[in-house]
Amino acid sequence: MTIVRSALLLAATCVAALFATGCSTAPKAENQDAFISESRAATRWFEQSVPGLRSQIDDSAGYIIYPSVAQWGIIFGGGQYGRGMVNRPSGEQIGWGAVNTGSIGLQAGVRGFKMLVVIQDEATLEKFKQNKLSGSVSGVVVVAEGGTSGKANFENGVAVYQGASSGLMAGVNIALDYLRYKPLGAE
Repeated sequence: MTIVRSALLLAATCVAALFATGCSTAPKAENQDAFISESRAATRWFEQSVPGLRSQIDDSAGYIIYPSVAQWGIIFGGGQYGRGMVNRPSGEQIGWGAVNTGSIGLQAGVRGFKMLVVIQDEATLEKFKQNKLSGSVSGVVVVAEGGTSGKANFENGVAVYQGASSGLMAGVNIALDYLRYKPLGAE
């Protein structure tokens, strides 16, 4: 019983922290430099862990890097939240991204991971910039710490990579309509 109580307390703390910090797409101005550094480090980690990823990014319209996504569950509800940096293939930042989902079903616990979303073409990028992506991606490639993984295929215009903050974890289904965009300067 104490394990369940501890998991619920941890999940409740994460939910409270999420709502206390707000659900904005862009980090606060005073936190943006640190966030950009974390995002660049996460991008390098994925590129080193996934052979062929750099060429996939170079042939794409851009990518979103989420250096930290929290996933939580409390008994019959849960969700995911993370902020991202939206870049062109060259690494030039063009905006901010966010993933914010809710779910219903039996679940408990908290975990974190990093995520990279490669955007296949300009049409998909424009849909994302208008917050009009739809569908989902179930073919998420999971990248383990210290290991390598194969290249993800595009599904609904995106390829999704997920890296565990520590060790290997199961992949997730990403609902594209929960990905949000904010251009630079609009924060």
